[in-house]
Parts: sequence; C-alpha cells; structure tokens
Amino acid sequence: MKLKNKPRGTVDIFPPRSAIYQKIQQISSNILKKNNYQLVIFPTYEYESLFTNSLGSTTSIIYKEMFTFKDRSNRELALRPEGTASVVRLVCENKLIKEGYPLKIYYWANMFRYERPQKGRHREFWQLGVELINAKGSFADYQILKLVSDILQELGIKKFNFCLNYLGNKDTKERYKSLLEEFIKNKTHNLCNDCQRRHLSNILRIVDCWKCKQKLSYPPYEKAWNNQDKDNVKEINDILNKVNFPYQYDFNLVRGLDYYTGIVFEVNIEEEKALLGGGRYDNLYQEIGDVNSPAIGFAIGIDRLVDYLETLPANLELLKNSNIIDIFFFLSVPDFYFEVLNWKKKLEKFSLIVEYNLEIKKLKNIVKIINHYQPKLMIILGEKELKNDKIFIKDCQKELEFFIDKEKLIKWIANYFQKN
Repeated sequence: MKLKNKPRGTVDIFPPRSAIYQKIQQISSNILKKNNYQLVIFPTYEYESLFTNSLGSTTSIIYKEMFTFKDRSNRELALRPEGTASVVRLVCENKLIKEGYPLKIYYWANMFRYERPQKGRHREFWQLGVELINAKGSFADYQILKLVSDILQELGIKKFNFCLNYLGNKDTKERYKSLLEEFIKNKTHNLCNDCQRRHLSNILRIVDCWKCKQKLSYPPYEKAWNNQDKDNVKEINDILNKVNFPYQYDFNLVRGLDYYTGIVFEVNIEEEKALLGGGRYDNLYQEIGDVNSPAIGFAIGIDRLVDYLETLPANLELLKNSNIIDIFFFLSVPDFYFEVLNWKKKLEKFSLIVEYNLEIKKLKNIVKIINHYQPKLMIILGEKELKNDKIFIKDCQKELEFFIDKEKLIKWIANYFQKN
C-alpha cells in the first residue's frame, strides 16, 4: 500500500516545533490557574444548528467554511469552527452558572474551517480560548485584557498593540448599519464579490474585509454611539489609563462574528496582524440557553503565534536544544540495568531528564549517541565499572572526564547540576 500524505490544510507538529506549542500551553495554563480559571473540554463536533444560530448565517464561517456531515441517523453535525458557542452550550447544559458568582473557564482545542490554506492559516488549527462568564462591567473587561497581556509578556513578547472598538447593543449596531448604508450606496461597485453579497445580507460584515478597507474609508463606529455607549467607553478608558495599559482605538474594528456586543479587541504583534482577538457577548447565553448571563472572552490562534515565537532569540535556543537531555547512562553490559532504574528514580526529585539505552550496545556507539541525544553528562557503565565500582563520567559540554565512586554517584550528580 502506498503511503498517502496528510490532507490539504492540515499540519504535522513534531519536535522541535512542538516544544513551542508545549511552552505556550504551560505558560498560559499557569497564568490562568493563578487567576482562578479552570479547564473545560468539549466535543470535537456539535449539532450544526449550534453554530448557525449563534455565529450568524451571514458570517464567512457559516457561509463557506464549516465542515458539516450527517450521522447515521441523518442528524446534521459540524466540526467545531470556534470555541465560544461550544462553551455556551457546555455551561448551559451542565448548569455551571451560580447566581451572583463569575464563572472562569478556558480551553485548548483544535478547530476546523474549510478555507484556503496559507502560512499561519490551516483547515485544522489550534486555539487557546478564555471565557469570563456571568460578569459585567469595565473591570471584567480589563481582567480579560490583562490576561492577554500577561500571557504575551510571559512568552517573551514585548512589542504588541491592543486595538479596541465598542460595538454597543442592537440599537447601536443598527445606527451604524444605517451610516454604512448611506456611505456605501454610491460606492457598491468598489466592493469585492464577497462584500457585494454581504452588503445585501449583513452590511456590517463589509467593514471586516481587509480588501475593501484598503479602497474605502468607512465612517467611524463612534458616530453611532449614544450617551450610554460613550459613558461605557469612558469607564473602560479611565481604567486602562489609570494602570498605564497600552491601547488604541480602531473605529472600523467589528470582528468576524455576529454575537459580539460592547467592547471588541484584537492584538497585533509587530507586522503580524490579529494573532488573537475577542470581546464581550452579553446576549449569547440568552440566545442559546435562555440564560441571562453577560460574558467576555478571547481566543489566541496558536499556530500563527508559534510562527512568530519561532523567530524570537530565546525560542530559537529552545528549538536548537529541544532534544538535549541532562544525563545519559550508557550500558555496554546488562548487569547495570536495575541499578540505572534505581538511580533514575532517585534523580527524578532533581527534575533532571535521564535517558539510557534500552538495548546493550558496544562502546564504539558512544559518539553517535552523544550527537543524537546531546547529553550534558554521559555516564559509562561497562565491564571496568562493574569490576572496580568506579563510574566513568564524561562532561559533554566542557569536555571533562571524571571517575566517581559508585556509592557517591547521586550526590556527585546533584552537586554538579547545582553548580552548573
């Protein structure tokens, strides 16, 4: 049978690149745990109607990007194209909301969208999503923005920019749609083919098209704000200014999903546009689960973030050294195996990466093993060591050699790594 390649739009993730994925997951999970956010895991597929009802039938995801299929009972299902709708369903179905208390959850999951594959954009991709549920007000908005900032900074990213906008409620959106309609009525010939359709089905979607943005200067969203919208914007701005939080407004930022209300945001990192984004969606729980629960959240596109992190000097070193281990026990006689297992167990408390050859090899293989594993210490266990109770240790970094009494081996190793 001839081996087939992976499907178009999918990627294999393996060392050393997978080390960056692992690093993002570890750092973000630690930060979220410190802020009392807890992990949820939801199904890879849901009923198609969950997404069509919540994301809006005119969004690109619903119109042309969902992977849909029927099960054997002819029920319409879809691979998840995003996480928020699944979170809402999970929370409502399992009755997780406690009146008067915020619910803080996050997920790390693969998503699926049928779009044209390109660098940083795949048909199967990974997201970190964070949701703050049953919490309203500007301090909740700020907490979400601060979490994003904390995660990026802990990943070693220093230059990033928050772009904000405020969409307001349904009435505010309708006012802005009227402004757009007035602006575009004599300019429809300038719209791309997709926006020709969006103009008729949901005119707000045309503002989200980067092609048309380069040809048209849409009216700023702030012109649609009423006094309450302006007060809400001032409140969040006052908090951000008080804590010296970096931000700017993009009054044409609407995001690509229909459920957003209130504040929306994206984060640009140097030349990389919108590596992550989010916003407030105060009506979604009511629409899906008949539960009155304001919420705000964000999602990070992990694959594009990894592409960027691979270019940072600290991560280049991580990629270069991803296969390095601390200690390699090289056995040329089988008599040492049980002692190696015992030593390995004792060394675990020092958080050292310990490896050993599973098959007996001759000493002439040492150079190949050093080149492959790049151990800091190579410990030789052969006939001489068996007879003399003296262990030969090779420091592969400093190119030094030592002979250590067998009973002093663990103490010597601990002292070595403490000093180095």
